[in-house]
Amino acid sequence: MIDLYLASDKILLKEIGHKIKRLRIAANLSQKALAERSGVSVFSISQIENGSNPSLLTLLMILRSLNALNMLYLFFEEEQLDPIAIADYLKSHPQPKRASSSKSTNIVQSSNPESEW
Repeated sequence: MIDLYLASDKILLKEIGHKIKRLRIAANLSQKALAERSGVSVFSISQIENGSNPSLLTLLMILRSLNALNMLYLFFEEEQLDPIAIADYLKSHPQPKRASSSKSTNIVQSSNPESEW
């Protein structure tokens, strides 16, 4: 298994590309068939498989068409936040105070009290 933190971005892109290619071959799809299924050009699929810099949208489209979106579950897991860490963060990053509105409560009193009826 590759160490994700020690590997360069270029190596990681190549590994992602190799994984996409293995998934495509396992699904018995040519690049052209995957392109038709995913709506991504054959050129883009070739670039990704060769480790070029894909867009996230292109990657999602390809993973979806290969039924491999489950590879992204780690990005969508709910993280449990430590209440103490939240309190420490709020202490070190004070929230801006909202400006108080000083609405004047001008009550216009009639000069003729009998006209109030």
